[in-house]
Amino acid sequence: MAVSLKAKAIGACLLIFIIGFGCGFIAKSILHNKSEYRFQHDFERLKPLTRELGLSDTQRALMFNILADNKAAIDNIMKPINPKIKIQLHIMRENIRNILDDDQKKIYAALLKEHEVKRFDEEEEEEE
Repeated sequence: MAVSLKAKAIGACLLIFIIGFGCGFIAKSILHNKSEYRFQHDFERLKPLTRELGLSDTQRALMFNILADNKAAIDNIMKPINPKIKIQLHIMRENIRNILDDDQKKIYAALLKEHEVKRFDEEEEEEE
């Protein structure tokens, strides 16, 4: 049974769409600006605060909306600052390494790596 030209065209369009989506997702992951200090509005982390304040469901929803509405503005403010923060953090970490002995440097490197893995995991959770 021969496949019609129309079916081939639809299949090609779907394939191009899927490939484009995959490439866009990969590019976003690679090029995504990862800030050392990014605005946190993870709602799970706010549960203790909302409990302590005794917020109603309406108040809690309004708080989350306020945080979400301001996230983009804060991200835009942080964009030009992030590279400076990263440079300063690098200088600070090098200065710390300079005062450590070899064993301490290994422990410090492991702690930094653990911190970065944890931060990466948190960023992935935020994107979901």
